[in-house]
Amino acid sequence: MRPVCVGTLRPAQWRAGIPARGLREGGAVLANGHTATDPGAEMTIVLPCPAWCVEHEEPDPLDPCDGGRHCGQETSVLVGPQPHPVLPTVFVQLNAHDCEGHRHSWIDLVAPTRAHAELSIPQARRTAETLIAIADLWDSRVVPDTLLAPELCPPWCAQHDDVRDQDPLAGLWHYGRAAAIPVAGPHRWNAELRIRLCARDTRAGRGLVIALMVQDDEPTELTAPEARQIAAALLNAGDEIQPD
Repeated sequence: MRPVCVGTLRPAQWRAGIPARGLREGGAVLANGHTATDPGAEMTIVLPCPAWCVEHEEPDPLDPCDGGRHCGQETSVLVGPQPHPVLPTVFVQLNAHDCEGHRHSWIDLVAPTRAHAELSIPQARRTAETLIAIADLWDSRVVPDTLLAPELCPPWCAQHDDVRDQDPLAGLWHYGRAAAIPVAGPHRWNAELRIRLCARDTRAGRGLVIALMVQDDEPTELTAPEARQIAAALLNAGDEIQPD
């Protein structure tokens, strides 16, 4: 499921100084039901809302380590029809969790199947650069969409999946080399993004797709413009967290 922040305190309220439940002056919250006069009171450091926060969760009053969670504006990229029944939208969203006075930020990349990866800023930028590079490869294709001959392989092809021996009406798939990007967010470890250019030859011609796979999920098929839109969303998210 795509993570959703259910906020009870808007950024404007936070910056205007309106306190959330359990907040005290000086940026601390009392945990475990203690009051300021309790000798065993534990104090949680509450950091100011980041500039990009549009919705957030308050700190858990029962957890002295929890400083609250933040969600940025969600960017959605509508993609074309997919080979599996899903909502054809890719989401990119900023998130952060404050813990013990430190802010842990990441960028969610959510596939149409709702499989998602948590990316650091370098991982998001590497993913964006890979999407742009493969989109450029799409644009520079040598063999046009209308086949001159079925044996003409695209110059980037690294693997065939020829099933015509079993089914003469089936298409021939060409696969480019997959770019594998390891990603490891605060809640999802050992994940991986795989991106590659693919083509399918049929009697009607050649169709190109950019395959984006989140972990071991079904690949999402993108066009070059869609890949660039996702790349732009990732780069913008990275700039929001860490401006140049």
